[in-house]
Amino acid sequence: MINNIDLKGNIGCNIIDMMNIFWEDYVMSKGKIKYIVFLIIIAVTLLSLVSVSYAWQGKRTVEAWYGDIKIVCNGQQIYYDTEPFIVDGTTYVPLRMMSGIFNKDVSWDATNYTIMIDDKPNSVEGMLRAQIFQQNYYIATLEERIREMERELDEGGELDLEDLEDELNDEFEDYRDIEFEISLSGDEDDISVKIDVDMDEYDDEWDDLSTRNKESYLQDICDEILDEYPRADISGYIRDSSRSSTKKLLEFHTNSRGDVVIGDDDSDLAELEDELNDDYEDYFDDLEILFIELDGDEDDITFTVFIEYDDYEDEWDDLSDREIENFMDDIYDDIEDEFEDADIIGYIYDTDNERNLARFDPDRSTEFRRYVD
Repeated sequence: MINNIDLKGNIGCNIIDMMNIFWEDYVMSKGKIKYIVFLIIIAVTLLSLVSVSYAWQGKRTVEAWYGDIKIVCNGQQIYYDTEPFIVDGTTYVPLRMMSGIFNKDVSWDATNYTIMIDDKPNSVEGMLRAQIFQQNYYIATLEERIREMERELDEGGELDLEDLEDELNDEFEDYRDIEFEISLSGDEDDISVKIDVDMDEYDDEWDDLSTRNKESYLQDICDEILDEYPRADISGYIRDSSRSSTKKLLEFHTNSRGDVVIGDDDSDLAELEDELNDDYEDYFDDLEILFIELDGDEDDITFTVFIEYDDYEDEWDDLSDREIENFMDDIYDDIEDEFEDADIIGYIYDTDNERNLARFDPDRSTEFRRYVD
């Protein structure tokens, strides 16, 4: 473009020089006029050619057709800021947009007026490699853990009670400004928990504890034990370990759900609850009973049978009203045999949707009711 402009300037200068020569020599020789005119015609023609060449390398006006052109790649429509168009039957699409579709990098070399197109690093491949590495590491970790568990089983099973005792003391030794000492005994099925506290030193702090505080503290301890021994029956007590006394401050045990109950584990109601869970665990062939819970005292007792309805919806729906009523009536009779003067009412409870599925109450005119959605 620069060369074209210089050429045009040089031709202009030559024309001026020729005009000066023409006027100087005009009077000398009229015969040369025709020759000079011929040169001028040639110069004007060259100027016209230069102008045409210069315009061809610059801007051009074209007629483009826009028709809401859509681009779909692998069934997915691509949205863009610059709309494609058609010129003389050729569709023009933004290069940068298409490079993104085909995973290419595009750059512009302003010095050489060159578009550079290169392959992008394969990010998908790198991501997949990272995922495979992570999964292989996770598998190796699981395999090592399995080998450790196999060694533990060969050596005697779950975490040793002494090790668990050390862990409990590390975590629960201090609670609300009181220092406790925890001791465990028993086996994987029955675990006894003894907790000592020096009342000569912590009498005031102990009195400041509410029943809820005590239940919460004991529940945390029992949850840790059940993590290692899920089927264990836990019972225990907190004892005054001071020199002046060795009395029990409270006794506790866990029910069939693993919840802490403060009170003597040898109570008749707690024993009956365990018996009912053993007797009725497999009452129905296809319907699993989570557990049976007894609440109340020797005068008023409520029994609740817990099931997971979402897991056994078809099995529950297949049971007739008579089958469910007989089941609840059997539980009622077992409770009445132990507490013949108690007012007894029973429920079947859906833990998934938190609702009662059935009620059994002989004191009502309709002693059995099955709740239907």
